Amino acid sequence: MIELIQELIELLSREGITIVDVIRKVGVIGTDPGGLMPIEVNPNVPGVKTASLSRDPDTGQPYELTIEPTSEAKLTTAMLQLAFGDYRRLRTDRGQPPQIIFYPKAKDTGWKVAILGSLQSAAEALENQQVSSLSLRRDQSS
Repeated sequence: MIELIQELIELLSREGITIVDVIRKVGVIGTDPGGLMPIEVNPNVPGVKTASLSRDPDTGQPYELTIEPTSEAKLTTAMLQLAFGDYRRLRTDRGQPPQIIFYPKAKDTGWKVAILGSLQSAAEALENQQVSSLSLRRDQSS
């Protein structure tokens, strides 16, 4: 799963990628309601249960790819930390599962990719938490 995430980060950090480029890496279009609504992707890669891709509202380019790992993938905060460095916990509403964000080192491109992870519960230590969904967001490098 980490290898797939690394490949997706590399793809999403490239200048000039298209919606088709991203979807092709993960699966095929399930439904595309158009406009600002996310494209539902039928994944065909191991370890991914569901996927969706949002467009940048101004350019229509890929903006955020969200994947839900299968339970067999057993993706944890500790695995992400080992691969992508330190994370920061995001604020969430009371009673909501914790969320974390990673900023992997960007290559010399016009884009950097942030990794946002939603965890299963606040009951365990964050490092032991299994990731319930993962979003890879494209941010313009400054």
